[in-house]
Amino acid sequence: MKQAEDLSTIELPLDPSRAKKRGRPPKQDKLSDAERARRYRARQKMLPKDEWNYDHVTATARNDIARLLGDAASRPAGEAELMTQWAYGMFLLWDRITGQCQRPDDRRELQALVSG
Repeated sequence: MKQAEDLSTIELPLDPSRAKKRGRPPKQDKLSDAERARRYRARQKMLPKDEWNYDHVTATARNDIARLLGDAASRPAGEAELMTQWAYGMFLLWDRITGQCQRPDDRRELQALVSG
């Protein structure tokens, strides 16, 4: 309701028979409790189970570099070059992560593995 002399206020359509619900409106694609729990369990499985240490990171990098370079030989030239670059990127990531605690033998071994 507005005053009669007020010309700038817009009249709001108020329908007293249709009261608004309180809170956030429901979503059309809401998840059930079972789906929400399934997604939670899947996220928990992806988390590492143990503490990461230097040996674990180095072994993972070594395995991934060997896997990438092993697959590169059977691929076309363009893909082989891409796989080689990915392997070198894996080496650079390992080098950056373990920069302060690297063992010189590990660095030489991984660098030789990547360089061919």
